[in-house]
Amino acid sequence: MKKRFMGILLTLCMVLTLMPQAAFAGEWASDSALDNGWYYLRCMNNYLNLNAAGSAELRKLSENEAFYVEHLADSGFTLKMKDGRYLGLDGTRGDGTRVKAVNSPYTWLIHWEYTNKFTGTKTDIFSLRPPEAQKLVVNASGEKNTDGTAVILWTHKGLDAPNHAEFRFIPASTVTDSTGESWSVYTENGLKGYKDQNGKVVIKARFDDAEKFSQGIARVYDKYKGAAAYIDTKGKLITPFKYYPAASGHIVYDGLMRVAIEGEDIVSAIMNGDGVDYGVTENGKTVVVMKSGKKLQANNKYGFIDTTGKEVIALQFDEAHSFQDGLAAVFQYQGFKDGWHYHKIGYIDTTGKLVIPYQYGGENMYDGKLFSYSDGMTCFVEYLGAKGFRGDTVLYAPVGVMNKTGKVIIPANPNRYYPSSSVGFQWSDGVITNTYYTEVNKDGVPTKGGGYEWSFVELYDYSGKLIKKLDGYRLAVPLGGGYTLAAHQLNEGEIIEYLDTAAYERHWTVFDRNGNIVVDNAAKNDYYVLGGRADGYGYGYANGYVYFAGESYKVADMPAVTAPSSKETPSPAPSKAVKILANPSKTTYKLGEGFDTTGLNAVIGEGNSETNVNGKITFYTSKTVQLTQGRKFTTTGTKVVEIRYDGKKTSEYTITVSK
Repeated sequence: MKKRFMGILLTLCMVLTLMPQAAFAGEWASDSALDNGWYYLRCMNNYLNLNAAGSAELRKLSENEAFYVEHLADSGFTLKMKDGRYLGLDGTRGDGTRVKAVNSPYTWLIHWEYTNKFTGTKTDIFSLRPPEAQKLVVNASGEKNTDGTAVILWTHKGLDAPNHAEFRFIPASTVTDSTGESWSVYTENGLKGYKDQNGKVVIKARFDDAEKFSQGIARVYDKYKGAAAYIDTKGKLITPFKYYPAASGHIVYDGLMRVAIEGEDIVSAIMNGDGVDYGVTENGKTVVVMKSGKKLQANNKYGFIDTTGKEVIALQFDEAHSFQDGLAAVFQYQGFKDGWHYHKIGYIDTTGKLVIPYQYGGENMYDGKLFSYSDGMTCFVEYLGAKGFRGDTVLYAPVGVMNKTGKVIIPANPNRYYPSSSVGFQWSDGVITNTYYTEVNKDGVPTKGGGYEWSFVELYDYSGKLIKKLDGYRLAVPLGGGYTLAAHQLNEGEIIEYLDTAAYERHWTVFDRNGNIVVDNAAKNDYYVLGGRADGYGYGYANGYVYFAGESYKVADMPAVTAPSSKETPSPAPSKAVKILANPSKTTYKLGEGFDTTGLNAVIGEGNSETNVNGKITFYTSKTVQLTQGRKFTTTGTKVVEIRYDGKKTSEYTITVSK
């Protein structure tokens, strides 16, 4: 329930609404703007190459250097060369620092320099900045384009890069993309089609709307039918036009695509030549008006298709989220009160089995990100049912953290609440931050019925063990690398006025995974560290630095951690009971082709109790490199593929990748 806030909290609240894990103003690139793949980088009509000493320069060669661009997270990318080195930096970061080849992966922030992404103007042009020195941009020295011009860093604070710092990313691969993920959607005569990475039309424009391909399939739209369908990379429909466009996904997760229908009656009408016109609400229920004028009762159902278009998890759920980390949140309708529909939330695995029962709530308070698994954990919200509403207000419910078996890692506390899904529990690289609100008295001391509210911060490890209570701190976010950024702000001291508001003074601190301070008294009275910055600079961890508010700090590498164990609840059968009846049938690939699991047959049990567990099988070419369906091969040679179940090796087989 929304309660009375202390006036000094107003500024804090404004900042908290802008708190994704890595926030950037402006158009920083993501994997939707720049696909993983091989590219030539061209600046000022010349190409970025490496000289004999490994330093970057502009030079036209008969065979220019190609870089494999790989998206990491948020706007972070690595640029790898064919010899295994990376485009990067070493030594100091400053004006004139030479960009060069380095042996270890180096993360760049890439900014999208388009002038109009809807018309395609400059949509293949980007600029590069080191995360730890975002005021510096990679550019051609002296604004020259002659052969031998050094490629260096130079100060340019604005995110809109100058001409000599703009690089056109030109696809370098001539290998056919079997997944279609590098293809772009184009428009001709008002219809949509697809072009490959070289600009060649591969699917003629014939759809009213179309999304980019994901692991070999793409969602397309028929305007008259008011429905979506899915196609393969040949442009062939692999499903009929029957899916509800607003609720059906366009990205494959864990080999599965979320799909939804508005009801069997509506699907039947579409299949018989009618189309969806619009929807209205009557007596709290959605009615779909068809093109024929017929009114049909909506009854949304969600399920999942695989990359062949087969409905492998039946359309049976009242709502569902896409899979993340092997599990998907599914919803079971419970009722309607005061204008709100409410559900119980459970989780299914990739076979469709309900592995965590319907028992949680919170969907009317928080967005879907709160219910998605990452690093083996997700948040849960205690179910309040009809008691969770007061008029048109949704009441806060206790929130905690659990693992993939449903075991509670951090219990929900009824005296703590969370105003949005962008605050509260966040985690990365072994650290869980918990920013919570609770009632306090006028002195800021937690007191039930105290009449005021204030926020507090705690740090936990992945086992749920409390690392430290951050006394005097009001919010915290993980930076990555085991580091946490926290804002220190007391309810006393100097009042800082800015814009049209005021707040008590604050500063920022970085803690390591053990709760030790490594950076303190930074970014004093900067209330836009986590978002809303005019300069667009972000925050995070990369290349051995933590960075925020336009500054960076060198820090030590923290030891790696593992996701929380779920051994307390055994799998349906131990690994030794798994039988691989058939390996994936495809064993020879071309460079750039995607890994294909078709033909796999893995089971547990015996005779009539035999159960297929294909969805629980994972494939690895090394201890840490996982092959997922559609993942493109970037190196040639013979590779031994480990087949794992429940994280343990069960068998192996060999594949060959050639040019």
